[in-house]
Amino acid sequence: MLFLVRRLWLSVPEPARDMDLPRRSVRSHLLGLIAAAVVPVWLFAGYLLGQYALQERYRFEQDAVQTARQVSLVVEGELANLQTILDGLSKSPALASGDLQGFHREALDLVHGTDRTIILRDLGRNQLMNTEIGYGAALPSVAPIEAVDRDKLNRSGVFVSDVFTDKSSGEYRVAVAIRVPAPKGEDLLLSLSVPTARIRDVLMRAVPEGWTVGVGDRDGNYVARSKLHDEWTGKPGLPEYVEKIVGRSGSFTSRNFEGATLLAGYYRSPHSDWFYTANVPLSAAQAPLWRSLAAISGIGLLSLVVSVALGYFVGKRFTQATAELATRAEALGHGRSVEPLSTSVTEFAGIAQAMVDAERAIAERRYELEAVLETAPAAVWFTYDPKALQVIRNRFAAELMGLPTDAHKSFGRPDLVIETVAVKDGHIVSREDRPLSRAMRGQLTDHEEFAYTLPSGVERFLLSSARPIRNPGGRIIGAVQISLDITERKRGEEQLKLLTNELNHRVKNILAVVQSIASQTLRNATSLPEAGRTLSSRLVSLARANDLLIQQNWSGADVKDLVATSVSSHAPIDRFKISGESVWLPPNVALSAALAFHELTTNALKYGALSNETGTVSIQWRLLGQKQHRWLNLEWRERGGPPVEPVERKGFGTQLLERVFASGTSGRVTLKFQKSGLVCTMRVNSASEVNPAVDSDDTPGGES
Repeated sequence: MLFLVRRLWLSVPEPARDMDLPRRSVRSHLLGLIAAAVVPVWLFAGYLLGQYALQERYRFEQDAVQTARQVSLVVEGELANLQTILDGLSKSPALASGDLQGFHREALDLVHGTDRTIILRDLGRNQLMNTEIGYGAALPSVAPIEAVDRDKLNRSGVFVSDVFTDKSSGEYRVAVAIRVPAPKGEDLLLSLSVPTARIRDVLMRAVPEGWTVGVGDRDGNYVARSKLHDEWTGKPGLPEYVEKIVGRSGSFTSRNFEGATLLAGYYRSPHSDWFYTANVPLSAAQAPLWRSLAAISGIGLLSLVVSVALGYFVGKRFTQATAELATRAEALGHGRSVEPLSTSVTEFAGIAQAMVDAERAIAERRYELEAVLETAPAAVWFTYDPKALQVIRNRFAAELMGLPTDAHKSFGRPDLVIETVAVKDGHIVSREDRPLSRAMRGQLTDHEEFAYTLPSGVERFLLSSARPIRNPGGRIIGAVQISLDITERKRGEEQLKLLTNELNHRVKNILAVVQSIASQTLRNATSLPEAGRTLSSRLVSLARANDLLIQQNWSGADVKDLVATSVSSHAPIDRFKISGESVWLPPNVALSAALAFHELTTNALKYGALSNETGTVSIQWRLLGQKQHRWLNLEWRERGGPPVEPVERKGFGTQLLERVFASGTSGRVTLKFQKSGLVCTMRVNSASEVNPAVDSDDTPGGES
């Protein structure tokens, strides 16, 4: 075994000493560890900043759209007020009667002291009344109503104009116009105009601090602006700005007249078809992000500097400790004693202590390996012989092959090379084809079964696996085989096969009984429903008897248990008086007796003592004879039932009793039909083997 330990130790590959991997100091690794810890934090912070930037951008976009919508509500409310004034004026009786002078006075009263102007005109070029011009003076012609405005008037009766220039004052104005019926002819147009400065004054109440709000007409011209209104009212917006206002609402980025990038939100009114925009410099939206980025960058840089400083000082301790570990490792390699390491680093102290323990463990390894081989519950063979003739065995393998108990401690002894016969799948296996020899050739064996016949004639079944042993260069230097003794398992499999055959035999017997019962039942039944009920009842009785036998592993049954099981399923047990000594019946006799009790009980329920409320049945038995010639004498006696008349026709129950218990050596049966009740006496050989209800006449078309 010492030789085995030596060969196993030599087969273990030596650690690589000269590796081409780049080497760095502990401090470098610590700095790398710090960087590996800090960089993910920065990346995560960058991710959070990105998400924060997206959220802030989204928030500003939503604020821009919401601001534009709020401004639209304020301005559209002012336009609605102008429309309300026109609606009230359109109900004037003077207008309805065609009194334009009176209507002119009413209109002047409404606009007196304001910058509003009311005009009454037709849908062509003619003005009928203008509050800026005295009544009766010549009124200049105006531009005709465009087709788009006509369509809107036809649909809703009102429209809001684009920004236009007042010819008399030169100022920019907007107007709200409604369609009113004329006393005669085509409908007229009543409009109320105000300067665009009025729209600017109205929207200023809804402009948040830091925002610039603008209102544009359908042609993209500015109506009003919260900043520089006088410079931009009536002028077109930047094309690249206006062309991005698509749909009902949204947001975008664009440059303004000064070249600065804006974040804008817009809303287009469905009533006036004007668009409303709210702008904020993009730099203002991004300012919180840049402030956060600067703060995080500063904190990250400071943490990196602190971490590098700490890594330098901690690395110095690590460098000293690793040098001490290297000294102890060199001592371990040269067989010198290894001293514990005094260090504040728990892991390094643990490594040093592990070296101390390794020094002792190396000395104990061969003894431990030998102990494992001696206690393993498997046969182990080692060989370094190319022909696999000289092998090393553990104790279990020596005992398995019938060798002396100290045979496993010897190597290569010719007197320990035993000749065995190995068989696999019915064929004899030569020594060269056995697992250990094949493993010496580099082949693998996994869980193969072999039957070995020893010189002593003992047969053993082994489950074997084998592997080659290779040196670090890959060359095969030996082989190992491990085998499990499965002899008992194989014997168990044979025993299971025998039990299965026995079970098949008993199942065939039961099926023969069932076939006979079915044949006799159908032969004696007067109708199919009756046959079904009778057959079911008899099969249940047979099943109960079978359950009783199964509980006793088919060794037989006691008469008392058999009687109680057979009759209790048909009638209350208190209607029976059961007495007798303990008698053990063989299995087939027990099945026959169970069927007989079933038939007697069924007959008593239909015609005998159990057919009323007072009748009883007495069942008594006793053993007669001695040893191999013992007979069971059993009496069934009914009392208290209706008077009994002898029957001429024998039913299945009578035939069953006669065939089973009156078959020569098996016994005999006697039926007496007394007026007080049926008396049945059975005499059965307690050691006989009877196949119940089966004889040569039990075939279809036999005697009924």
